[in-house]
Amino acid sequence: MTKARLAFPPRPRGGASVAFALSLLLLSAPAFAGPGVTPTEVVVGTHVDLSGPLAPMGTAVRNGLEMGVDDANAKGQMWGRKITLVVADNGYDPARALAAERNELSPDRIFAIMGPVGTPPVAAAMPAFVNAGALHLFPFAPADETYVPHQPLEFALDLPLAAQMRDGLDALLAGRDRRVGVLYRDDTFGRRVLTAVERELQRRGARPPVVESFRPGAVTMTRQLAALRADGAEIVVIGGIAQDAIAAMKSARRYAPQFLCPQSCYVPQVPTLGGRNVSGLYAVATTPIPYPDDPDPALRSWVRRYENRFHTVASAEAFRAYLDTRLFAEVLKRAGPALTRARFARTLEAMAPWRDPVYGGVPIDFTGRDHLGFHAGFLAQVKAGRWITIASTQSKH
Repeated sequence: MTKARLAFPPRPRGGASVAFALSLLLLSAPAFAGPGVTPTEVVVGTHVDLSGPLAPMGTAVRNGLEMGVDDANAKGQMWGRKITLVVADNGYDPARALAAERNELSPDRIFAIMGPVGTPPVAAAMPAFVNAGALHLFPFAPADETYVPHQPLEFALDLPLAAQMRDGLDALLAGRDRRVGVLYRDDTFGRRVLTAVERELQRRGARPPVVESFRPGAVTMTRQLAALRADGAEIVVIGGIAQDAIAAMKSARRYAPQFLCPQSCYVPQVPTLGGRNVSGLYAVATTPIPYPDDPDPALRSWVRRYENRFHTVASAEAFRAYLDTRLFAEVLKRAGPALTRARFARTLEAMAPWRDPVYGGVPIDFTGRDHLGFHAGFLAQVKAGRWITIASTQSKH
């Protein structure tokens, strides 16, 4: 959309008329209020892991955001404004996320935080952003506190771990009494997976899980898996990230339970790096991995552009970050020229369930009472060296 040319009213007479004319000019020009917004710019920040254990995911999210910002700016239609993206490396470390909030991502410099990565750093830094009045949008962290208790400027997309475990165990248990084990990473994220499984089994009236833990960075889990096998675990939930799933299944040897992982393991590197060891692994996800031979020509074209630009394999996280940016730009367009954080939030709440007009996907639906955008996902499994969608999950959480 080209920027509208201002039409000046006739020259007024008298002080009251002058004031009235000035007010008309102010109403017709692109207005702004608050940090990170000018008539020509909206500043968006993010903190992702570029140097720690989630670096592949953090890099993919950064790439997807950058590509989405560039495409949105090239298209325009945001009332003369362009998006500026500021990226900080949190190293999957809460202290580094807090330091970024005090420096390059200070709420008095940015309009919104969008797509931060990692449950521990997001949980640590989010309150400061929200309390300072900054929008906190679409974190890559399946934590309840990203959307409850209800906060006017806080919007989440990741299915919470409780919902992921409910959907995954629904599929694998299928009404049968099967022993469930949990092999979890001894950190905030891993313990939340454990809690989600415990509560889900309790809700079902099932036996509590048998449990083993491992330290972050562990490359072998033979002892823990032997203990789970001895306790009769037929399903093993891996409470960790992609590297953990690969290490666990390589360590399993002749022990072959059904392995289930949260969305954190749903990345193309798992079947690529894990090979035959990870065949059969299940995960719950919301955004499909964009493979270069996908049947959808629009998605194939996006994969080619992404891989040509960044010289790396496209992932679901990169694609979701890109789609998140398209949603952000659409809200800017609908919010109008008088942009504020509150107006952006109200516009997002008022939108009908949103599916990307080019790429489709699971509908995103926010309301004034519900700031969790995804309420359904799908179950995927590693087969023949890639992730395959097994079934959709339709329950409302």
